[in-house]
Amino acid sequence: MSRHARTGLGAALAVVALGVGVQLARREMATAHPFVPAASVLPAVPGVERLGMPARAAERAFDTAAADIGFMAVPHLVALHIELCVGTVTECLRFPGVLTPHRKGLEPARWDVPQLGKALQFGLAPTTADLLMRFCVKLRNTIMHGAGKVDPDLANLWNGLPPAVKTRWKALAGRPFTYSGIGALPELDWPEVMAVLAITKESAHEINARLATKLTRAQWAALVVRDYRDGSPNGRRRLNSTSPGRTATGPDGNPRTGQERAVRRLVGHATTYYRPLAMTTDELRAARAAMT
Repeated sequence: MSRHARTGLGAALAVVALGVGVQLARREMATAHPFVPAASVLPAVPGVERLGMPARAAERAFDTAAADIGFMAVPHLVALHIELCVGTVTECLRFPGVLTPHRKGLEPARWDVPQLGKALQFGLAPTTADLLMRFCVKLRNTIMHGAGKVDPDLANLWNGLPPAVKTRWKALAGRPFTYSGIGALPELDWPEVMAVLAITKESAHEINARLATKLTRAQWAALVVRDYRDGSPNGRRRLNSTSPGRTATGPDGNPRTGQERAVRRLVGHATTYYRPLAMTTDELRAARAAMT
């Protein structure tokens, strides 16, 4: 899991926490006396006095808050996934031959989103997650540029999805993508937000699985070292540390002194965030030596 993925995961969890908070607030309002001030129900919550309404009215407000937040959360989740794709393409371009740039000399951050998606398919046929991710991107664009109202392009994209892809969306959201007509707002609530969150995760896992076979062990080791170095303000200093740390034992059983503290940190980083790769100490040591 790269630093881009970790950032996205934290933000996604924050969206889930926000949804939980809305539901808890609604429950508190529902159990309070209908006409007591909403501020008295949640007195410890900063800003609650701004509601300025009784608990019954506040309960109705929280009923619609989930949908309102959904129109903000979907673009946010999709943007985080696009950032992950940009970071992944950037890493791939460090290793010649892994993928072919769509526009020579153009930074991945300026690629069109469909170009990013196509590049990260690595020539394979689009999967259900790929197709659903395209739909999520279009939904995000509709929210951002069309006031959230369903336009013909979004409707045609949904209607043109294969039945199995629509079934997957329904399994994630608990209902099909629903709207009353062109120019109307879709039904966008926490079920849809959770569906988009699940789709971004599935897409990221598929990209990781494809990438796993594209890079050599040495390239993966270089990626891990670069991620460690660039992932925190102190990463570069710690990677280049010449402090010997405690004595370590090499594969030959003999004591190995020297810059082992930085190598041990790399091993911990790889174990925490790249466990499926099972990177060895010697692989990470060699990658570090090549980079420092």
